[in-house]
Amino acid sequence: MKKTTPSNDQFDQIVRGRIHADDFGQPQVADLDYYKRIASSQISGAIKAILNATNQYEFTTAIVQANSFITAASDYDFIDSAEKANWLNQVANAMRAQRIEESA
Repeated sequence: MKKTTPSNDQFDQIVRGRIHADDFGQPQVADLDYYKRIASSQISGAIKAILNATNQYEFTTAIVQANSFITAASDYDFIDSAEKANWLNQVANAMRAQRIEESA
């Protein structure tokens, strides 16, 4: 049977507060930090994969992953254009190091 009186427990208060907030539907600052940290770790992992690639397939896959992660992080505003340029430079350096076998 459906309750006629709404409950006022802590969870319901939080939900009602968020629904009626001015920034409803916008990520919280803590969320942005979390997603930026995750994006950075994904990009770093892809760059390491570029450096550790042992064949053309792994090399190409790692490059595509790195570029995709960078583009997604930029599109969702987890990183700004300066950070994007820095990441792209790191990808280019890793590609060069892998191709001509110089140290990164």
